[in-house]
Amino acid sequence: PESLYRAHGADHAAMQANKLLSLVFVFDGRSVLLGLKKRGFGQGKYNGFGGKLEAGEVMRACAARELREEAGLSVPAAALVRRGVLNFHMLADSGMKGADGTIASRLEVHVYSCSLGDAEGEVAESEEMAPRWWGCDQVPLGQMWADDAHWLPHVLAGGDVLGDFTFADQATLVSHSLDKLPPGAMQLDEQRTRRLRVDHLVYGVPGSLDEACAAFEAATGVAPTKGGVHKGLGTHNAIVALGGAEDGSCGASCGYLELLALDPAQQPRPERVWMAMESVAARGEPRLVTWAHTPARGLEACAAAAAAAGYQPGDVQSFSRQTPHGRTLQWQLAYRHYTEAMLPSDGLVPFLIEWAPSCAAFT
Repeated sequence: PESLYRAHGADHAAMQANKLLSLVFVFDGRSVLLGLKKRGFGQGKYNGFGGKLEAGEVMRACAARELREEAGLSVPAAALVRRGVLNFHMLADSGMKGADGTIASRLEVHVYSCSLGDAEGEVAESEEMAPRWWGCDQVPLGQMWADDAHWLPHVLAGGDVLGDFTFADQATLVSHSLDKLPPGAMQLDEQRTRRLRVDHLVYGVPGSLDEACAAFEAATGVAPTKGGVHKGLGTHNAIVALGGAEDGSCGASCGYLELLALDPAQQPRPERVWMAMESVAARGEPRLVTWAHTPARGLEACAAAAAAAGYQPGDVQSFSRQTPHGRTLQWQLAYRHYTEAMLPSDGLVPFLIEWAPSCAAFT
């Protein structure tokens, strides 16, 4: 709360920047590698190895990079085991200071572990850290951050954690909450999260599709590819590939951005227009309309499970369209978003899609 920040003398407006960070613990049997911070934020304290997420980087890659830079060990990102997420609220001027002088008062730390057997290279001191092995029952909690005493023993014993900590300054822990999770809980959660696959994002444009494509290319340097016509639904589209997960969790497939517009060639306009596009056109402003999820366990099973849980995703329907190159694309949808007023949570809740096997190379 702002009152709490003011009570500790903080300039709240100057301290709102968030920081995403990684933290890695390397195990060798019942020993864990810690590093004594030699400079900067946390100087003089023992900790795992990690640091700030860089632009364009995923968190696992950040964790692997920081471990290599700070301790000389190279570990494949896939060998890192997710162990927890810790949120820190740093009051007064105790946050992490950036190169531009701003203070990040809210830190979100993603915790990983790995085995020394998965690493290449030799443990080596760096400009940031002086590494040292400790027995898991002998870690120097008195020389570590005050929050570590609450969650680190559980991680060292094999469990996972979710925590929230508030510091008045870098030495004084004001409050905390902690969920101690069983071993593997965070890894299982990550696997479940990966099953929520973004097939595509639907971005509705009120005017000409050609003009929208030109504007997109001018803004990004990427030219959208013409998709095709949704016959009988009043729209046509263009698409831009978004790329896949760097860790390969989605295989060779990737999501895409769909630029969707009313098709002036479809006259008279159909009674049901695709994806609330009449509302987008009437408002005269583009918007992210909604998005599509590809269920890992199959469209019909997912739709049935959603209905059993009290949410009606719509009837499963079959669709097809021709690409500009004459190829027929076929898919099924569970869909009920025909007017803007019907968009669940204003488009936040996805519709379900499943492509025919013949479309695998395209999708």
